[in-house]
Amino acid sequence: MSGMENAESDFYKKLRQSEKTLILHQSFSAALSRIKTAIEFAKNGAEPRHTLLVGESGTGKTWLAEHIESLFPKALVMNRKIIPVLLVSTPPIPTLKSLCEEILFALDDPFYYRGTTTEKGIRALNLMRSCKVECVILDEFQHFLDNPRHITSLTGVADWLKVFINEAGVPFVLIGLPHCEKVLHVNEQLRRRFSSRLNLPVFSIDTSDEERQFRTVLNEIDKALPMEKISGLAETDLARRIYFATNGLIGYVRKLITDAFEKALLRNHSSISLDLLGEAFEDVVWRSNCAELNPFHCKFPYRKLNRAGEPFAMNLKEAEHSRRGGKK
Repeated sequence: MSGMENAESDFYKKLRQSEKTLILHQSFSAALSRIKTAIEFAKNGAEPRHTLLVGESGTGKTWLAEHIESLFPKALVMNRKIIPVLLVSTPPIPTLKSLCEEILFALDDPFYYRGTTTEKGIRALNLMRSCKVECVILDEFQHFLDNPRHITSLTGVADWLKVFINEAGVPFVLIGLPHCEKVLHVNEQLRRRFSSRLNLPVFSIDTSDEERQFRTVLNEIDKALPMEKISGLAETDLARRIYFATNGLIGYVRKLITDAFEKALLRNHSSISLDLLGEAFEDVVWRSNCAELNPFHCKFPYRKLNRAGEPFAMNLKEAEHSRRGGKK
């Protein structure tokens, strides 16, 4: 292998390493531990412990689900598929029929589209037993609330889900935006089954303790990056700039730092600089006509970018959910 090929191979190896860096912050670790415990308890004969996991967009919910799936990998034993953790994404415009199809598709059923809703549900349960499913994760569960045409069918969704969960006999994890909890409110029995509620919060720097937690996460990321030198991401000023650039959302933190790291590798930099973070912000978060609203600009006003037209402004749908959620 030539020197150029070696360098290219090393570049992609480092890039993959940075993308796979696991940020085990306190809330992530607590949720991971709770769900792993529920799986282990059920495997050993305990009653299934179901969990509702909520968080704003970008707090790492899907990342957590995919990580749990990776901890219990699929296998082929005696020509039999084993799927310990079944990860299912709720369709964008869901019906019970389309949800059953997604479950069957995740179970590798080549004929997932065939049959009535009842037939698909029965087939899904049989396949789950055949594949020795130990846990089901339903991601993006708020989709059942996001389309007004389906609001009237929430009772049917909750009733079907209650029966399906009972028949499956394994722990279920429902994941979604905070308002997805409304699906559970229409069925008392279902709500009791998901009394365990986990939250992946948005990071904050409003208090010294919150800022310390955020800087600790940045420091762990910094140490995990395969670079010659530490970039100082957790230093007070830079950490605050990263916070405003990402609004405290771990999803954006990952995107921002990964993009800046890629630029550093391409330019043979030994660490991530302020300029590279500024470029990354424009590439993966927001390209503003006002350079001073880039958090890594020398004249940035150190404020949240949540005004109209800015990247973290609340959209109309979020505002409506927030308004309704605040009512007693």
